[in-house]
Amino acid sequence: MALDFSQYKCEFCGAPCTQVLFAAFLCDKKECVDKARDARGGPGGHMNRKAAGKSILPEDIIREDQIINASSDADPKND
Repeated sequence: MALDFSQYKCEFCGAPCTQVLFAAFLCDKKECVDKARDARGGPGGHMNRKAAGKSILPEDIIREDQIINASSDADPKND
C-alpha cells in the first residue's frame, strides 16, 4: 500500500507534504529538508551516535535531551 502524502503536512512549515526524508514528512523547500536533516543529527547522525556508544532509540534520545536541559537549567552559570 502506497503512502498518501496528501494526508500529511510538512512537519516544519505546515505546507502540503510531498516526501518523507530523515524520518520526517516534508514539503519541497530546501529549508525544511535542512531542518529535518539537522533534527535527525546531520548526515549519518544516528550512526555517529551508535559509533560513539550512545543509544539510537528515540525514547533514549529524548530522555538524554531532557536530562541535559534540566541540568543546564539548574546551572547558575547559565543565568
